[in-house]
Amino acid sequence: MTSAPTLTALDPDVRRALDAEVDASIRWLWRFSTADPSSPGCGLVLDRDDEPGIGTVAATGFALAAWCVGVERGVLDRAAVLERVRGTLRTLEFSVPHRNGFLAHFVDPATGARHGRSEYSTIDTTLALLGAVAAAGYLDEPDVRDTVDRLLGRIDWTWLVAREDGRTVLRMAWVADAGDDYGAEADAGGFVSSWSMTAEQLPMYLLAAGHPGVPAGLARALWDGFEKPRGEFGGHGCVYEPGGTLFTYHFPIAFFPFGRFRDVDGRDWWANAREATLASRAWCAAESHRFRTFAAGLWGPAAGLGPDGYVVNGAKPCRAPEPHCDGTVPPVSLLGALALAPAETQPALRRLFTEHPAASGEWGLTDGVNLEGPEPWYAPARFGLNKGAGALLGAVALGSTLIWDAVESHPWTRRGIAALGFSAAS
Repeated sequence: MTSAPTLTALDPDVRRALDAEVDASIRWLWRFSTADPSSPGCGLVLDRDDEPGIGTVAATGFALAAWCVGVERGVLDRAAVLERVRGTLRTLEFSVPHRNGFLAHFVDPATGARHGRSEYSTIDTTLALLGAVAAAGYLDEPDVRDTVDRLLGRIDWTWLVAREDGRTVLRMAWVADAGDDYGAEADAGGFVSSWSMTAEQLPMYLLAAGHPGVPAGLARALWDGFEKPRGEFGGHGCVYEPGGTLFTYHFPIAFFPFGRFRDVDGRDWWANAREATLASRAWCAAESHRFRTFAAGLWGPAAGLGPDGYVVNGAKPCRAPEPHCDGTVPPVSLLGALALAPAETQPALRRLFTEHPAASGEWGLTDGVNLEGPEPWYAPARFGLNKGAGALLGAVALGSTLIWDAVESHPWTRRGIAALGFSAAS
């Protein structure tokens, strides 16, 4: 099992295409965020580019980090990015509603107000804060650092701690009443579900453990509290996510260099993401007789836009006997896979770029490709989350450690690493 990040040389054609894709994604995140520095919604990024009235704090977090990559790559001007970052942090601090520090998931990009009946989400808040931490570390401006410290400090992680089947877990979200999004799933206190499984939440525990108000014992209990089942497919074993959807393995490594550390039980989460990715690839190959998309050499079921709307697809290993899959592949899956397993991923990415020109355009790769129908289908819209993840994961595949270094070196993250008992990889 490969444990260290595999940032090897890419074939020249793949590197050229990836360079263009990363830059296009950064420009998308810049273009589809609120630009006016005086706006109460400054910096908020659209959930998708065909719905201009809905923003998301999670995509905004990816953008905060990706804009810094844009400065590094010469795509964006540092002074302009600094102004946009300052405005975005003001928006997150003063405009976007929160409950005990946890932000509303969907927001009005013009005002920062909660959109509709959106829930207050732990993972979306985490992604917003990871981007803020990255920006604070990279820009190294006192006012930016101070604002990010206030955003981190106002979170009351203990408010969402619960006991479930003898384990200590964090709740996923909170809602004000039954009419809110996910309200039908909430308990009497308004709390929705829990992080009882392995998924995309891994960096959340680092931020929680770095909070001065979270005792080290509680931080460790939360890390121990989510299930870590092992499974395998095609000779690739990993701790797996229930649905087998690929983005849950890729989002964490976009922000934090898990390959540099081992957790308290000696696990290598970078290697785990690589094995899960290769298991997904093997499952798609095994199912190529059922799915034209896989038979055409594409793979990587995850979350994105499919022919029938938003879809979350998966592969084995997974909890159910068979994963949900409609044959849609979000191209961002291959960008994350390229960072983890370049040799195994380059053929699929090359096919995507050369055989499916309609999957790309001014703003880079689209959100989904599906070849199951009589004609190829390409998503007409792009999601902020996937453009953000693509920008960061693509940059990693190109060899950039900017975001990793900024997040790892932040004082809150350093405290979290120590509290959770992570050790440096040998």
